Amino acid sequence: MPALVSSNPLTREPIPKLVRQIAVPVSVGMFFQTMYNVVDTWAAGRLSTEALAALTASFPVFFLIIAVAHGSQSATNALISHALGRADEDTARELAGQSLFFATWASLTAGLVGWFSAPDLFRLLGISGITAELALSYIRTLFWATPFFVLNSTFNGMLMARGNTRPFRDSLILGFFANIVLDLWFVFGGFGLPAMGFPGIARATVLLQGLTTLYLWITTVRAGLIPPSGFAHLHPRWRAQRRLIGQGFPAGLNMLTIAVGIFVFTYFAGTLGTQVLAAFGTAMRIEQMALLPTIGLNSAAMTLAGHSYGARRLDRLRETLFTCFKFGGIIYLVGAPIVAGFAPFWMGLFSSDPEVIAIGTTILRIAMITFYAFVILFTATSTLQGLQRPQFAIWMGLFRQLLLPMLLVPFLMNRLTPSHLGIWFGSLLSVWSGALLTLAYLLWTWTRLKREFSAVPPRA
Repeated sequence: MPALVSSNPLTREPIPKLVRQIAVPVSVGMFFQTMYNVVDTWAAGRLSTEALAALTASFPVFFLIIAVAHGSQSATNALISHALGRADEDTARELAGQSLFFATWASLTAGLVGWFSAPDLFRLLGISGITAELALSYIRTLFWATPFFVLNSTFNGMLMARGNTRPFRDSLILGFFANIVLDLWFVFGGFGLPAMGFPGIARATVLLQGLTTLYLWITTVRAGLIPPSGFAHLHPRWRAQRRLIGQGFPAGLNMLTIAVGIFVFTYFAGTLGTQVLAAFGTAMRIEQMALLPTIGLNSAAMTLAGHSYGARRLDRLRETLFTCFKFGGIIYLVGAPIVAGFAPFWMGLFSSDPEVIAIGTTILRIAMITFYAFVILFTATSTLQGLQRPQFAIWMGLFRQLLLPMLLVPFLMNRLTPSHLGIWFGSLLSVWSGALLTLAYLLWTWTRLKREFSAVPPRA
């Protein structure tokens, strides 16, 4: 057993090196994932305004797939990391096979629920006419491919548990460039293929997700987490499935609360007119781009927390947390002045309306005060998931995405001039409150673990 533990670099190598090793490829990959979506948006915009609107309307519904995929990836990463931290290779392999079974039944369930509920969801969002027809055809095509999305995230969870995020990065980079070719080919036709129009965007995505599944399957087999046949541990074991559900379900629900938050703030912005809504949507995309470099820190925090927890190395857990906060602070100090100082320029890239640019500039400058709160919130949440304590994230998500905004935003809108300031300051207060409360809960959890492990020597 000691030899196995000593061979695990994720419990022995310097934490800053490991954080960079895990985080940088993830951040690069997420950049290309964002660019992938930009290509789809460009292709839809070339077709018609209705196609562009249909793509936009599909995003909240697509969150059902994102939630299941995120839940499966988080559960797989957290549980396998913990097993590897204990140097328990047998359990890690069993969990890998069980996570594939979990991903299969969860994705089939979500795909069927989404396929049948999509018309009602679009009606709930107020989408009708040709836009609703296009959106329905698009999202139903993607729901057929739900197993590909969820399996890909699950494979990534296995590889991340080993500290290997390069396949994740490479699949997204290759997917981005392939998507440029396939979108042009499928949407507009050529080389003997008739033009598919808007459905071609979804079909290109399905094909690429299927190819990615094959690539990640091969990569995971070569990493040694699953046997070449892939079926050794695929038959269900209730104890393992229960653990995966216990980790994956809260993580997926937490992801759904993000969709709730987007809906809430979009609703408030929409009550103030088209220009405020347009400024909010544009500023939100710019803010998301600014946050991309920090996303990799979440994967690093979850993976290293799982290994540290399995090895009973709370000293490494503490160092992981502080290292992620430090790297996040460096990103903030570099990125925030660039976004806030040049906010009118960034807004001007997307709109020529002076009022939209002015409102968006205000949003971005307030958002940069919130930037580091997201670093704290997401790092702490990922650490808790690595410690197999994901339930808190659900309640915190509902608190900061629904309860606080519903209380704060109307109150502030009635007292600030112009009233749209109430939305952005309401968001600021909600995010910082959530970040500090989550950090406090993590510190309380760490104190409990310290007492729990005090009588048990760490696995050196």
